[in-house]
Amino acid sequence: MTVPPPPPSSPASGPPAPDLAPATGPYGPLDVGGPRPPLSGLAVASLVLSLLVCLAPLGLVLGIVALVRIPGNGKRGKGLAVAGTAVGGAVVALATLLLVVGGARFDAWTEEGGGLLGSRDTKAGTLTHLKAGDCFAPVGGLFSPQEVEHERMTDTSVEIVPCDRPHPAQVYGTFRLKGDHAISDPATVSAQAFEGCVPLLHDFAPDTWALPDVGFSSYYPESVSGTGGDRTVRCWLGAEAGLPEVSLRQDPGAWDAGQRAYLKAMRPSSEAWFSASGKVDTDLAAATAWAERMAEGGVESAKLLRAIDGLPVRARGPVSALANRLDALSGIHRSASRAPTRAEFEKRWDIDGGEDASGEEWEARLALGLPVEDEEEGGGEQQG
Repeated sequence: MTVPPPPPSSPASGPPAPDLAPATGPYGPLDVGGPRPPLSGLAVASLVLSLLVCLAPLGLVLGIVALVRIPGNGKRGKGLAVAGTAVGGAVVALATLLLVVGGARFDAWTEEGGGLLGSRDTKAGTLTHLKAGDCFAPVGGLFSPQEVEHERMTDTSVEIVPCDRPHPAQVYGTFRLKGDHAISDPATVSAQAFEGCVPLLHDFAPDTWALPDVGFSSYYPESVSGTGGDRTVRCWLGAEAGLPEVSLRQDPGAWDAGQRAYLKAMRPSSEAWFSASGKVDTDLAAATAWAERMAEGGVESAKLLRAIDGLPVRARGPVSALANRLDALSGIHRSASRAPTRAEFEKRWDIDGGEDASGEEWEARLALGLPVEDEEEGGGEQQG
């Protein structure tokens, strides 16, 4: 007997298989599943770094690289790369503009005197950095108050500047305090500093007559130990209104033989004059000690003046007259050095009488061709 085939609705055969062809949309097949392409790390980094202002240039570069690579590697993130490139480019352009404008404003500020000394060539430092010949401006002021005895500068900040620019002070010498023993008394250190600076001035500028109107000061340790440490004294010339825009250091090569011999002969007298401390006007012991130095310096200078050979004929008479005047003044100064009272000192010194050799010195300098103050015009200098 023949068995008929099962009917179409039989569970054994099941329904017909559905058509699994992909669905389509108006622009082609629809993505209805499967893994997505990876996101471009360069694109992400570009946007992140562009938002960090200091790293914006790097973000700009990474954004450009990402835009070039994404079409070839099929990664996602083109929009991020575009955003990173745009933001990075904008930040870089703005920073460049600010740098150009700010640099121009800084140049104008420095050229017009915006800094302490109005110069781009200045550099910050301290008094301990200074060496002989340096021109500078102390931030805390040039000189200690006159009424404060042994006042030591406490603000050591300075601006160091080329000497051909405006400057209020110049170092003319440095030296170490004498001995290796401890010195704890500021007055003793101050006295040593003052004494040691005087000869250095004449090494730096042998013709003190030619110096502008300046003050003298120094910086020194408040106290020193016997085991080392800073024992250096720095001596300088300064003026509150500012020094000439040149170095005050003098070149002996600028003088002829007669001028050099004259300045060398006058050094003992000049050093004695500059050795007067601030106590001379009030303290008898300081005044009499200075008078003794003046007497000795005058005698020595007179002797050296008479020993000069080869002076021009026109200078011999004035130089001889100056030597005679110094000898006469030495007698006056020696007498004053032995005065028992302040009143007697002033009487013997004859301070009000102008007992000095400035007139004879003026004539000698003029005959030698050295600069002298123009008395007729009440100031300035003229060449002999």
